[in-house]
Amino acid sequence: MKKRKRKLKMKGITYILTIIFTLCILGIGYLGYTLIFKDNHKAIFLETIERNNYANIDYYAIYGIHMNLKGSFTLEEDVNDLVLVLKNENEEITIPWELEQNNQNYTFTTSEYINEGIVLENIPIGEYYLLIKTIGTDENNEEVIKYYSLQNQTTYNDLEYYTLTKDNKNNKIDIEWNTYEEIPTLRFTIKETTLPDDVYDITIDPGHGGSDPGKTACSDGSVTNSLGYCNSGNLISESNQNLQVALQLKEDLENLGYKVILTRETDERISIYDPYGSATTANDTKSKLNIAIHHNSSGVGTVKGLEVYIANDTNLDFASLFVDEITTLANTATSTKQLYRVSDGIYQRFFTEEEILEDDVQPSNKTTETIYYYYLREVGGISTHATNDGRYIPTYSKNEHYNSNNTAESYLFELGYMDNYSDLLNIMQNTSGYAEGLATAISKYLAQEE
Repeated sequence: MKKRKRKLKMKGITYILTIIFTLCILGIGYLGYTLIFKDNHKAIFLETIERNNYANIDYYAIYGIHMNLKGSFTLEEDVNDLVLVLKNENEEITIPWELEQNNQNYTFTTSEYINEGIVLENIPIGEYYLLIKTIGTDENNEEVIKYYSLQNQTTYNDLEYYTLTKDNKNNKIDIEWNTYEEIPTLRFTIKETTLPDDVYDITIDPGHGGSDPGKTACSDGSVTNSLGYCNSGNLISESNQNLQVALQLKEDLENLGYKVILTRETDERISIYDPYGSATTANDTKSKLNIAIHHNSSGVGTVKGLEVYIANDTNLDFASLFVDEITTLANTATSTKQLYRVSDGIYQRFFTEEEILEDDVQPSNKTTETIYYYYLREVGGISTHATNDGRYIPTYSKNEHYNSNNTAESYLFELGYMDNYSDLLNIMQNTSGYAEGLATAISKYLAQEE
């Protein structure tokens, strides 16, 4: 009986060893295939890159759904054409850029605007390298094509990007600085995935809350008394109106398939710069868009209408779409205010010299080219010249994203004036219209960028 048990035990061990041996053979075979074929396949393509002459990248950042680069390079030979491309062995995608030449020296940028550049949403799944392609001719007048790689001259390294949710799917893009046989490379690897639990598409920030009600008004248009209450009518707070629009907008965007987070969902006061604060949630969650909802007051009651505030160096296309959709679907008009106005309904406010001198810490790191509103400035990191590097502690905690080069694109909305009665009536009665206008503009803009 003992011998039989020993034989069964030996058979079991032999079976396990056979499985382990088989798996080892398969693993070695796959590794050999990878080394011989897969890397060899990649090497064939990368061998076409010119050696000992690279473009220097001195700035690159993701802002929203766009990646922007700035750099320079030198070419000793004359060429007929220069193109920026994403390339692999089988495909070549031309990337628009702005190129300036001074003799044999070139400088370039993918856009002068922070919300333009390489659209990360529509790069096909695969592995690509960002290269400069030159097209010239030789002494026989035959076409000569060369490729030049990029080398990183910044203090920033690799980036990670998740595309917006579409049909419950996303792509993850790993943007990595590597070398191939000592050639510096910038590689884009795109794979299909789903969003991690802590990653979102869009952040909505309903301003104020809790002990900070923001602007207030009385529902019948009367003015609040010295204690801040209404003698007639109901007290309407900006914080509550902001939240009502934000909750409806979240629902509308989720119905469109997006994953959305609010900085607050109740009447509470949240921090600005702590984790998941009003200026940090968008970047804590890798959101692509940050929508800050507010309502206004002039103190005189004659100013009215919608105002969309934008960051520095911003293309106006998205903001203009917001204006068009909100004014139509919320049955409102653009603001009558002229100060800071850059286009109909679109505003851009920078610090003045006087405001800079009032800064808590001197000398200030702000200039007259620094955007005023922290919802825009601090959310955008290096793209929007964020300033809170920790110098305001303990009044404000440090913005951990102030020098980030991977941030959300942010817009601040003053949807109407609560001390203008016609605006107030529309604000109270047409919450869904304002939310629909915001959601429709976002949907249309993102569809254009695909």
